[in-house]
Amino acid sequence: MHLKRKAMLLAAAVMISFYGVENVAAAQTERPRPAAAQTEKPRTEKQKKKEKTRPAATAQTERSRARGVALRKGDCIGVLAPASWEHRSQWERGIQLLKDRGYRVKLAPSCTESCGFFAGTDERRAADLNAFFRDDEVRAILCLRGGYGSGRILDMLDYAEIARHPKLFIGYSDITALHIALGEKSGIATVHGPMLTSLASGSLTDYTERSFFRGVMTSRPLGELTMPPGQALEAVVPGTAEGVIVGGNLSVLQALIGTPYELKGDGALLFLEDIDLLSYQLDRTLQQLFQCGLLDRVNGLLFGSFTGGDSALDPGDFTTAEVIEYYSNLVGKPAIMGVPAGHGSDNAFIPFGVHAVMKANADGTASLVFDEAAALPREDKK
Repeated sequence: MHLKRKAMLLAAAVMISFYGVENVAAAQTERPRPAAAQTEKPRTEKQKKKEKTRPAATAQTERSRARGVALRKGDCIGVLAPASWEHRSQWERGIQLLKDRGYRVKLAPSCTESCGFFAGTDERRAADLNAFFRDDEVRAILCLRGGYGSGRILDMLDYAEIARHPKLFIGYSDITALHIALGEKSGIATVHGPMLTSLASGSLTDYTERSFFRGVMTSRPLGELTMPPGQALEAVVPGTAEGVIVGGNLSVLQALIGTPYELKGDGALLFLEDIDLLSYQLDRTLQQLFQCGLLDRVNGLLFGSFTGGDSALDPGDFTTAEVIEYYSNLVGKPAIMGVPAGHGSDNAFIPFGVHAVMKANADGTASLVFDEAAALPREDKK
């Protein structure tokens, strides 16, 4: 009797395994193609089956993170290069702008070193980052530029020490690897915003400059995101969502999936941007975020600049906007397009790890409100 029962249980397990695999294969091969004007629809049976195969959202929700203090005139801003190097002529103007605004500047050795396409060795760049977080004179850390290389130093950072010294850490693009790792491992808030080469650029817009200096100086919530002249946020999927903002460059975020530093994103608002990512590449990347469960775990989607993605479309190809609309409707979370941040001409100061509320309206309008400060007021010593 005992052997008969074991045989029955084994047969049942084999049947469940077989039919489960068959259903997964069917759901993957029958995924509908993106549509330009797709509207929000109830889940189909195929989508429901596929959802059962993806990792479920965890019970833990992203919480607000430790923050540094807002800057005052006379404070020291540390500049370092955690990724690629750049000729001094391309960033000296940014140093002068910071000084003209009343700040002192300390340059890390990585700013003037090079090693292949990196700003010095991995050890040099990691040491600079660890040192600037320990340095109490440095009130904020501004990255020189992005490029490539931030992900190579993640194993060399002292996350416990960094957690004890939270401060404004600002950058974007390849710096996304550090935004995610510092948020996940050190639990500190960071800022997606312009870098030193951005401030030095002759194409620096008034909007980007004002947003940057207002952001680093205020210890109050930034309130509703202001938009550049002639631009407006656009609702993709109507609804209201709240949570801390996380994310950054889509390609860099994707590269961290499966590593110890991947973004969890539970209950967060996911911000994404990229450059020169063709629409089929965007589809492939968002499909991975969908399959790994990240798009299910977040509360809402915020799409920033996706420049250059439609530069080489063949007849009949889906556009960047169509791919974004498809995945937004697929997950059914509130979604907004047009956040002025990333590799576009305007790059807003977007705090990561602090609470915000997004609202996508049925009439196509939308808003994003930061209701928690990106930096804390300074406690003067008596």
